[in-house]
Amino acid sequence: MRLERGYFTVRDCTFGKTTSLESGVLTVNRDELTRLLLAADENKHIESLELEIVKPGEDARIVHVLDTLQPGIKVDGEGEFMPGQLCDPTIVGGGRTHLMENMAVMECAELPWAGKSALLYARDAIVDMKGPAAEYSPFSHTFNLVLRMTMRKGASDVEYDEAVRHAGVRCARHLAQLIKGATPDRTEVFDFDQPVDPGLPRVAYVTQCQTQGTYSNTFLYGKDVANIVPVSLSPTEVMDGCIVSGNYVWPCFKIPSFIQANLPTVMELARQHGKSVNFVGVVFDRGHNNSHFEKLRVANMAASQVRRMGAQGVVISWEGGGNAATDAMLTLQTCEKWGIKAVAFTFEFGGPDGTEGVLLVDDVPEARYLVSSGSIEKPTTIPKVTRVAGGDVVRLRKETGGDPEPADIERTLDNITPFYCGANQSGIGTLAGVGY
Repeated sequence: MRLERGYFTVRDCTFGKTTSLESGVLTVNRDELTRLLLAADENKHIESLELEIVKPGEDARIVHVLDTLQPGIKVDGEGEFMPGQLCDPTIVGGGRTHLMENMAVMECAELPWAGKSALLYARDAIVDMKGPAAEYSPFSHTFNLVLRMTMRKGASDVEYDEAVRHAGVRCARHLAQLIKGATPDRTEVFDFDQPVDPGLPRVAYVTQCQTQGTYSNTFLYGKDVANIVPVSLSPTEVMDGCIVSGNYVWPCFKIPSFIQANLPTVMELARQHGKSVNFVGVVFDRGHNNSHFEKLRVANMAASQVRRMGAQGVVISWEGGGNAATDAMLTLQTCEKWGIKAVAFTFEFGGPDGTEGVLLVDDVPEARYLVSSGSIEKPTTIPKVTRVAGGDVVRLRKETGGDPEPADIERTLDNITPFYCGANQSGIGTLAGVGY
């Protein structure tokens, strides 16, 4: 496939009388967009919706973060950006797509905890826009249009999930209409139709998502992937948003929809395709399988897809916590057994200074090369802030009843799990190891 991406850089965002994008300044008519989103919520599961703008460097904290989306629109070619979400699940990846750069639509809501398991509930996710925790999230550097939603009591988890996700998709699509017929600031072309030097190393990418039920699902072309077998995708399909997140559990591990459409390794391999590598494709599968048999099955099938692509090397990333590590390591092990060199991203434990106890949830002897996304056991003190968006409180301790606590105060957290994308294993992070 051949995809041209056009980027429109947002340099500021503000509320005003009309919705427009001029000279990099995105102006949003708050009342108009609020009415549009509430009117589209036909079942009235959203009791109230308030739009807030949070800018890079602001002394602000965003809470209750669920998913984050990039405004994008297909200008030429089949399907729509984020296919299957409020539109037909038409295969994408070709033609031309326009995207707002440096701009994010952020869904924020306090979803119910009652009756949820100790693991799979919508945990509060935090984005600090400045201070010691800001660099844990890439969204401290974006202009964020926050959809602060209060949900009406009495709906099911599925209904809440759909209402929140659909509001985010509608908002992103509404903003993207501004750039449909405009001239982008810059463009990139990703052409996988042209022949490449057969001597270039053939590299594949495996992205393993989290799907364990409502509030911890991932969607491929609009359908959750609970029963999916590993599937091959063109890199350009991924760039066109065919993977959308409905995962609201562990904040630090989440791969939001924004990042799914801009997976760093996919983007870099695609940029190097035909130059230093032959990027043969993406394998998409699910982690957190329910038994060792199922884990082996999925790992073998994912590795088989990589082998069918003719890959000599593969990069493996995965979403989620401990359970998913085994799926990823078994995939790596199978690839290596078949002579395919493999490297994986992983988070670490290791205690406050990185030296205590077990560093990894799981490993295999073949895992000789790993890229760390950092330790999740780093204590961090976040300061008092002058403004909170997305809500007023945080709920950090379900085991103590989930009592709400003020969101704006200084507090010390024992680990980084509440920080949105803080140990994200897609390669989006900025942490580095420094010798001393």
